[in-house]
Amino acid sequence: MPHEDPDQPYLNDLEGVTFDPVFILGLHRSGTSILYKTLTATDRFNPITAYHLIRYHELLSHHHAHTETQAKDDLTALFHAQGLSDRGIDRLELTADFPEEYGFLLGSRTLRMSLAPRNLPLFTTLGQKIQYTAQNHRPLLAKNPYDFPNFLYLKTAFPTARFIFIHRHPLKTLSSTLKAWQLLIRTKNPYTKQLSHYYEQFSDNPLLHLPLRTIFLDTPELGAILLTTIAAKASRYYLRHINELPANDYVSITYEQFCAQPQQTLDAILDVLRQPKSDLDAARLVRPRDVPIDPTIQKLTPYIQRVMRPYYAALGYGTA
Repeated sequence: MPHEDPDQPYLNDLEGVTFDPVFILGLHRSGTSILYKTLTATDRFNPITAYHLIRYHELLSHHHAHTETQAKDDLTALFHAQGLSDRGIDRLELTADFPEEYGFLLGSRTLRMSLAPRNLPLFTTLGQKIQYTAQNHRPLLAKNPYDFPNFLYLKTAFPTARFIFIHRHPLKTLSSTLKAWQLLIRTKNPYTKQLSHYYEQFSDNPLLHLPLRTIFLDTPELGAILLTTIAAKASRYYLRHINELPANDYVSITYEQFCAQPQQTLDAILDVLRQPKSDLDAARLVRPRDVPIDPTIQKLTPYIQRVMRPYYAALGYGTA
């Protein structure tokens, strides 16, 4: 019978292993994924990937057995066998090396998607495993929208942490988030089921599935208001506390800026993070799509603008 935790015999290898995290933070659907993918492609960072999250308990064992490449190939093949060429909520190509949100690992094992004292050891072990198996001194690149209104705790937990904040027009983020929720509720997403045990449970349990279906599909206005409330609270946290971070430890950009000037924005980010410039052609990766705003979000525009007015003003998004 195989060991329940194949990495257990090798955990002593992690003693003394440290890492310097760089957190990509923003509201859900604000462009964190394409920014994450672009920064990963520079080869200046150790990203947290789908492989690291789905095979968390096997990372060290595959490293010692020299089977990491095969394990990644097997996971990518599994995605393709399930008909998964992308995540289902966007068109980003899906492989085992896809840069993914660490919040899925936290949520699946601790019921909390953002970092807190009770799941900090889990994230720390994840970072150590990635740093140890990477065998380099690159910063750990980590993305999790759930920690956007939590960055002061991240800085306390990891004093050397640096941050990249990305912002996008609220109507666009809310429209995309609403559509993503509706898609995940309407059809079972096999990729998300592998990342999150709780998504699998609510997909298969009518008592859990029905309330979400009622909120996001039957009465989408309720879902939109809920998402707006969450986004407004997170944006207020950002505006209230951003000046408490050392100015040299973060950079704040907009999705619109990144799309308009991908190379200049990438170079500026690497400069703030004290990383050498990359030969990567950022424009080749950043291909924005002009997606229309969901009709429910359009109908609620005056409400959204009123609730999120300080964020609109701070980021230069007009409300006319």
